[in-house]
Amino acid sequence: MHSDISDNYPLLAASARTSTTSAEREIIYNLAGGINDWNSLVAEAEAHAVAPLLYRGLRDSGFSIPIEAKRKLYALVQRTGWANEVRADALTEIIKACRDKDLSLAVLKGSFLAHSMYPDPSLRTMSDIDLLAPPAQARAVQATLAELGYSVPDHALSRYMSDHHHLPGASIQRDGLTVSVEVHHDALSGDAPASITFENLTAPLQEFSVNDETANALGHQDQLRHLFHHMSEPASRLKLIWCTDIVYYARHFHAHIDWPALRRDYPAVVNALSVVDAVLPLPQELEEFRTGNKGSISRGMGQSIQPLSTLLRRPPAERFSGLFLPSRWWMHLYYGINPGKSLTMTHLVRHPLRMLQWVYRRFLASYHSRKTGSAH
Repeated sequence: MHSDISDNYPLLAASARTSTTSAEREIIYNLAGGINDWNSLVAEAEAHAVAPLLYRGLRDSGFSIPIEAKRKLYALVQRTGWANEVRADALTEIIKACRDKDLSLAVLKGSFLAHSMYPDPSLRTMSDIDLLAPPAQARAVQATLAELGYSVPDHALSRYMSDHHHLPGASIQRDGLTVSVEVHHDALSGDAPASITFENLTAPLQEFSVNDETANALGHQDQLRHLFHHMSEPASRLKLIWCTDIVYYARHFHAHIDWPALRRDYPAVVNALSVVDAVLPLPQELEEFRTGNKGSISRGMGQSIQPLSTLLRRPPAERFSGLFLPSRWWMHLYYGINPGKSLTMTHLVRHPLRMLQWVYRRFLASYHSRKTGSAH
């Protein structure tokens, strides 16, 4: 089975926090003392999108970082801060242009989180700007991007994207950085067993500030649902930053989240905190969600199921195990099963049905695309 876990992983997970207590800093210091290959540590930190958090954690712990590793980590911190400033400028321009046209937007993922729950936007690495628009306005938002100078693909979606949850990505060069923007009509992909659109939000949008400009984001319940489903989707690597996002969002907004309603309506989201606790021990404020059954989900801890496109290209035996025997940790996460409960029926019934659904969805998308293509 593909593994994301290395000897560096405990230190990366210990550092993947928006703030640290003295006890957590001591853990970071002690773990850092056992690192033998600092080059691989820096590379893994970048792959997990936690390099700025690792640098901050090591610095605050008082550990003396080897000079070459310190130079590389600091360069990643500076690059993240610069890139996020460029993206923030681009985001405010988009928000203003859409507001002038009465187009509704909700800012998703990193572009919102960096400016709300992270103490410094430079601590949250991101790769693009994700926006949610009402389905009827998504193409108007895309057209607005074109008017702002973004390169907007005019070709048809690929045959596997005919029912995709976002429009083809738009991009522009700003100060030497390629700023990429995705306009979503659904915050979740078709593989997710749920949908988050402007038409089914469970709470009003919340406001936040970017460069003194007011922007909108999903309300707390929808935000946690989005973070949960995004984290549990198939991925070649389940990034630690996704664990940080959901854990520290829950901590940062703990007093404002309607926990009884979340437990009642979306128990899988609450369960996700207990599952993530095995990877990134929850802070004191979330003690009620800590699990005492970490051993039951230790197999494959922090590992996602691989994307279907990857698994279907593997030899038959690896394909079968990858599809039907993913990590126990991911099974508890994705299906919302408490770490202390059995996975037997999920392995025998729910998961095989889900895999068939994923395969059928791609077959249907391919069929419709070929049919549309032949009509032209």
